[in-house]
Amino acid sequence: MRRASYTELAITPGAVFIVDRCRPGLPSVTNDAERLVEQCLAAYGERRIIYRDSQGEWAELLHTGIQFRRFASYTDRTPDEEAA
Repeated sequence: MRRASYTELAITPGAVFIVDRCRPGLPSVTNDAERLVEQCLAAYGERRIIYRDSQGEWAELLHTGIQFRRFASYTDRTPDEEAA
């Protein structure tokens, strides 16, 4: 089974920020959202899951605390902005 490739950019008390590595032949974070949410919930608990897609846009993977629900736009601060 092919899985999305991503890098953890930052982990805060309220959110995990990840970056889609978008490798050829692998699904994107967008296309593998259900599995990625399950994996992040298992690793980090019920934090918000924020990701940067292959075009550099930030979005949130909304979840119920158990499973992926839908995508949402994300316009709050990101680790990139805080480092600048």
